[in-house]
Amino acid sequence: MDATKLERAAPPPPTGIAAMTSRILAIDLAFFRLLAGFPLPKAVSLPLVVLVRVGDGWIWGLIALALWFNLPYPELQHIVLHCALAIAVSLVIYLPIKFLTKRARPYDSGLDVVPLVPPLDKYSFPSGHTMNNLAVALTLASYFPRLALPAFLIPPVLGILRVLFGVHYLSDIVGGTLLGVLAFWLARAIFPLTGF
Repeated sequence: MDATKLERAAPPPPTGIAAMTSRILAIDLAFFRLLAGFPLPKAVSLPLVVLVRVGDGWIWGLIALALWFNLPYPELQHIVLHCALAIAVSLVIYLPIKFLTKRARPYDSGLDVVPLVPPLDKYSFPSGHTMNNLAVALTLASYFPRLALPAFLIPPVLGILRVLFGVHYLSDIVGGTLLGVLAFWLARAIFPLTGF
């Protein structure tokens, strides 16, 4: 078969959304393989696993306890209710996207990886940890502006660790970050209407 016939037989390169999706997947795989190329000794990986597990939501109980001892009750109630609304808004956005996209996690996609932390659900996109933690962290930072930089940086960094540990792709973390910011802004817009 000559080159002209081969060119005719080859499918055209993807365009539009298909091309963008193809590029995202290529970046995801490249980033995943880059992180997988840096095996960590247990002395490093175990503390990181503990840190990532704190992102499962336990940290918010400790923060609420700290606020309990340092704020008058009406102010504490106001902040906790606003944070709860941010989580609720985040979940309302997160759950339909998660089950519409049904993106398989890396270890379910044929990649040679064993997850180092247990995922809380079956699907990968978006990262709920990143999304929910960012929505709450930004809500807290709106009351305590000195927390703004760590509030914006820590959830995505913990999300990147979840890529390292085999349960997410980079685009899951980016999507979770963008949707977490959206959930924060929506909760901020809704909260004054609640009467608190």
